[in-house]
Amino acid sequence: MAKIGTIWDRAVDFVRDHAGELMPVLLVTQFAVPALSGSLNGVRADATGGMAALLGVLSLVTAVVSLWGALYLVAFSAQPNGQEQHRVALSLARTRFLPMIGVSIVLMAILAVLAIPGVVLAVASGFDFTSVMNGVPPQPSEIGKLGFALLYFFVLALFLLWVSARLLPINAVVAHERRGVGAIGRAFAVTRGMTFKLIGVLILYGIVAGVAVSAAQFVVGGLIGLFTANDGGLSPAIIAGAFAVAAVSAALALYQSAFVGKLYREVVGQQDDAAVFA
Repeated sequence: MAKIGTIWDRAVDFVRDHAGELMPVLLVTQFAVPALSGSLNGVRADATGGMAALLGVLSLVTAVVSLWGALYLVAFSAQPNGQEQHRVALSLARTRFLPMIGVSIVLMAILAVLAIPGVVLAVASGFDFTSVMNGVPPQPSEIGKLGFALLYFFVLALFLLWVSARLLPINAVVAHERRGVGAIGRAFAVTRGMTFKLIGVLILYGIVAGVAVSAAQFVVGGLIGLFTANDGGLSPAIIAGAFAVAAVSAALALYQSAFVGKLYREVVGQQDDAAVFA
């Protein structure tokens, strides 16, 4: 049985040994592009028409670039221990990116379908969504109408946490096993017997990420906001906060990807992927 502590140690060793090779892709895909996009959040909130559409496209581009970067990071770290190569990771990220997009679309479609019953329950509850959209706080009795919808989404959230744990190595499966939609079933097979350990890892990661990102935004954005004027959507506080959040998120993404890659490698073994999955 794979030990979480051992996997984490190997992830840390991987980052230390390959930091120089990882940094260019990490800085572009997980820091620079998200930071620039986040800097426009103030503008995005008030945008309409063509500007809103343009910013929507920018958000989509940011998501695609970040997905490619995450695939590269996992493809790099998921290679056999001590044999990780930058050029192999780049090749896998390039050739397996479209399948990764396809798998992501399938997963989002499944999520959308699972959310439909909750949306139907909320709409049928008689809750006054119009007043809330107009800024009127709902009364407790009004919130009570959403009881069944809230219960459904709570159960759905627990289910999604379980699914997220089982699908944790899916990027590595797509990259190293040359799978498309079949990577979903394979990821479930790879994580069999590790569900509760991985749920614990996800909860811990969520807590650390939430605290770190919130602290970065509050400290940096708050301090800059104290000493600068609020110039609307492009205020220095929003820009500084976006860059601070992107920096913290990039560091978290690096270690998360390294952990996922080493988790996959620990489970499947140190065989030559080219020979096994050709």
